[in-house]
Amino acid sequence: TEALNALLIQSSGPLIVALWSFVLLGIRLTWPQTIGIGMSLLGVLTILSRGDPVALTSIHLNKGDLIFTTALIIFGLYSVLAVKRPAIHPLAFMGFTSGYATVLLIPAVIAEAASGHTPSLSVNNALTLAYVAIFPSILAYLFFNRGVELIGANRAAPFFHLIPVFGSVLAIVFLGERPQLFHVAGYALVLTGVVIAARRTSAVAEA
Repeated sequence: TEALNALLIQSSGPLIVALWSFVLLGIRLTWPQTIGIGMSLLGVLTILSRGDPVALTSIHLNKGDLIFTTALIIFGLYSVLAVKRPAIHPLAFMGFTSGYATVLLIPAVIAEAASGHTPSLSVNNALTLAYVAIFPSILAYLFFNRGVELIGANRAAPFFHLIPVFGSVLAIVFLGERPQLFHVAGYALVLTGVVIAARRTSAVAEA
């Protein structure tokens, strides 16, 4: 899967979460959530297309895109079900889900090793694994689970659209990419949309 394809597929995350919320919990999107998701999605597309919508028509799909889409659908299901997680300590819940995922990945690790693609244990690889294990895997999931617990899946999902924003900002800071007008427009749309979608509209509205 190409990076652009992955980001475009990932931008559908809030819609997938909304669909699961409706199917499993009977929760509908409120109008502010619908408008906010639409605005933030438009902002994501503005950033990814670099302000040229025609660029999106040149994207080619492959098998990796299907795998990535399947993963996103499963993560959307996880996001909705996280609201109903057992009343246990967040670290205990995280440990259980991580352990279960590790068991599921064992066959894939064995298959990869059998095919001769075992990664070398260099210092750089070890540091990379440590970073992935601590930040995206442990801390990010703890924060995400807590966020879903506090405001609900439908209001938390639009924050997915901040990923391309952070990615492009990091590209500007570390890779020397020059800020363009489409960055400003995209950031404004995403941030405004996320704020609108994440606001509580009433005491009884779904968070």
